[in-house]
Amino acid sequence: MIAQAASWHYADDGSPRHAPYTGLFLAWSATHDLLSGDFKADYDAEIQALGERRLTPARFFQLCCDSLLVDEDLTRQGKAFAAHYLGQRIPSLPDDLTQLLGVVGIDEPGASWEHYDLLAPRLDQRFAQWQAGQ
Repeated sequence: MIAQAASWHYADDGSPRHAPYTGLFLAWSATHDLLSGDFKADYDAEIQALGERRLTPARFFQLCCDSLLVDEDLTRQGKAFAAHYLGQRIPSLPDDLTQLLGVVGIDEPGASWEHYDLLAPRLDQRFAQWQAGQ
């Protein structure tokens, strides 16, 4: 599963101008212990900086995943939830972003802390719903 390649969301100098919602999902996954052991070992300092909000979700996604989320980044449970929620199922993360942030398709939000704070409660809700349905 590759959730989303996001290199086109960055300026020529590599700075995030707009990281897709996958950065928001990855940051949320970090706070819910859904990152794989290898990912945590490789990016311990970045995870700590994310937790202290010294890195935005967009920058975290860029630095740690090279803007590409793959199976090896998540735990088994994280992969299953990502496949469900980032996929084509309804409701999906793009559906929730449209409802909460008013964005559609290519007009994805930047993966900022402001957007994260709006989205995190919905991610919590969707995760609980997904767990209950397993």
